[in-house]
Amino acid sequence: MEFGPGIVQADDFLTPAECAEISRKVLSLEKHWEPRLGPYRFATLGCAAYLDGEGDYGEKAAALNELMRDTFQETYEKVRIYFESILEGEVYYDEAYAYPGFHLFHFDGQEISRDRPADRAHFDYQFAKVFPNFASTTALPITFTIPVEEPSTGSSLEMWELRPEGHAELGYEHKEYAHSTPSKTVPYALGRIFSHDGLNLHAMGQIPAGTTGRRMTLQGHAFRTERGWQLYW
Repeated sequence: MEFGPGIVQADDFLTPAECAEISRKVLSLEKHWEPRLGPYRFATLGCAAYLDGEGDYGEKAAALNELMRDTFQETYEKVRIYFESILEGEVYYDEAYAYPGFHLFHFDGQEISRDRPADRAHFDYQFAKVFPNFASTTALPITFTIPVEEPSTGSSLEMWELRPEGHAELGYEHKEYAHSTPSKTVPYALGRIFSHDGLNLHAMGQIPAGTTGRRMTLQGHAFRTERGWQLYW
């Protein structure tokens, strides 16, 4: 599989029963959820490089990896096998880095009059925080998302055509670009795995007014190393 500008690979991955079981396990670990800044009720389960990479990422990953690995071992192995099949090379986990984790959003049906994905548009540069040799790597990174619980209005990804090489030309004003430029909507679906290189400007899709329920997704990345492709978050 070739990843690159605007390419989103989407495949059936988990059954509804598997999604429900993963959701049950995540809910059982609520005491380990970490509230995060941002709109709505947003929390994570696991250590995320984009949020924790500037601080004690290694210590936090080490503290959580055993819990995450033991709880979601079957799912992690399924993810590893999937990426081996599409990347045609060794795919592995490294205990020095965080295992893929979960985004958790809760919506209570309150009116959302001005939810704008452009406000949260970003590039996935988290690999630069945790891999010191990232500049010498020529292979594109990979970001993946697996919805395991969806709110009443579903979920989606917004993606713009802007790439990092065009970021500097805009004076790094990517959110202004996102507000003034149409995006492409990629609808998510329960149990499907969605992969892209994370280097198109993108954002969590729009949250319509009246949305209720949870948006729970398994999140992770793959980074090319000398050994193969390392999965982490």
